[in-house]
Amino acid sequence: MINVSINTQTVLAGVSIGLVVYYVIKRMRYRLPPGPRCIPVIGNYSVYTSLEIHKKAVELSKNYGPVLSLSFGPQTWIILNNIDVVLEAMVKRKADFAGRPKFASGDLFTEGGKDIAFSTYSPTWKLHRKIAGKALRHYLQGNLLENMIQDNMNKFLDKMAEEKEPFCAKDYIDLMVFHQLYTICFGEKRAVEDPEVKGLLKLDEDLLNDLGSGVLEDAFPYFKDIFPTAKWKKLVSKIEELYAILRAKFKEHMDTFEPGINRDFTDSLLIARQEAENEGDEAALEKLDDTHLVQTISDIFFAGVDTTRMTMDWFVYFMTKHPEIQSKCQEEIDRVVGSGIPSMKNRNDFDLTEACLFETLRMGNVAGLGVPHMTICDSQVGGYDIPKGTTVMINHWALHHDPKYWKDHESFDPYRYLDENGKMKPTRPDSWLPFSAGRRVCLGENVAKPELLLMCANILQRFEIRLPDGVKANPEYKMMGFGLELPSEYKVIVKERAKNR
Repeated sequence: MINVSINTQTVLAGVSIGLVVYYVIKRMRYRLPPGPRCIPVIGNYSVYTSLEIHKKAVELSKNYGPVLSLSFGPQTWIILNNIDVVLEAMVKRKADFAGRPKFASGDLFTEGGKDIAFSTYSPTWKLHRKIAGKALRHYLQGNLLENMIQDNMNKFLDKMAEEKEPFCAKDYIDLMVFHQLYTICFGEKRAVEDPEVKGLLKLDEDLLNDLGSGVLEDAFPYFKDIFPTAKWKKLVSKIEELYAILRAKFKEHMDTFEPGINRDFTDSLLIARQEAENEGDEAALEKLDDTHLVQTISDIFFAGVDTTRMTMDWFVYFMTKHPEIQSKCQEEIDRVVGSGIPSMKNRNDFDLTEACLFETLRMGNVAGLGVPHMTICDSQVGGYDIPKGTTVMINHWALHHDPKYWKDHESFDPYRYLDENGKMKPTRPDSWLPFSAGRRVCLGENVAKPELLLMCANILQRFEIRLPDGVKANPEYKMMGFGLELPSEYKVIVKERAKNR
């Protein structure tokens, strides 16, 4: 019997040599994008561990160009840093960049890629998205969305009106948005202090903090099976708790579903699936089981909750920082609705308010580096080869702060979206891309825009929002990882406007 002893140094040496050989072969075959040198296996550690990776990528792109190659551990990622290369990849190349990379935490959260946001481009994904899109169109018919927003907002605006001392507006905004998405998805109107909704909010914040700062298992997936970290175990527990709630809600809808009666988005999904069944595509529908629909609800609920509450947090922050713009928005809202309440039918008349929302979506960096893309075939962008299976990221911060497209890009200026008559320009700015583009454009964009605008208009109609006396707007941001920025905690004072008392 021969004893073979392989020590750690031998393993590391073998892995390093293998990676070098692989790298050389790849370089000879492809004209790959440039990037800074890195440590073998470890990669560009100082870049990908930085909370300001989006800004580091912009600085590096000044030397290496807008198509930047970085090593995240043993993996090569490409970051696109201007609108030209983003549109070339996502729109011109169409499906080439429509894939999604597999990573351990994403696979766990999506039950093996059965959602829409994180699953890769495939016939099942296309069917899934088609049915989800049909469900959203069902849902947006009539005034169902508007009534739910109004009912939920009024409860929390009343609570805010009771505050006599400076308070953290974010606490109310988070609950307001959570209740809204809860009602949109499940049709239930819960009390302000409802423990189930608060529990879901706590779960969401925990998952956001854990996923935002990353887990070791994403860079080295085999760790989860051999020696999982404490953070990974906590993540597994939280996700199991979350899906137990969502599955229970879905089962309740299945048990009480009546064809033709649409109570909420979950019913809209069931109706859309039933219509697909009536079209007779049984082979396709076998791929779209209940798990896929629960994952769609998770996408709409949690992606909708997080982006909406973060955007509204930024909106209130900018309104307190720029009281003169806040006043002009309130004048506009008063002129449009008079003694009534803002509604969807007024949307095209809220020009300055909508411009403030657009500028919030530009400056309030809630997308960060967005959801990673992956090439599903060998492709090209910016004159470089991008091999099949490469992870590609859009640097939304770089797009929204590109001085080529944005004059005084660090300034909050809603007037840049308006024409000489004070109306919203008919086309969006060239480098404005908060909802991504191409095959993976945000599914909920048509819900998010009117929902956000209606919330902004309702808050500004009801309240004058200002900082406490002697307090200046805090210029500091709280970084959440992968380019996600939030305002540092701040308190406000709200005063009911005379016409609303």
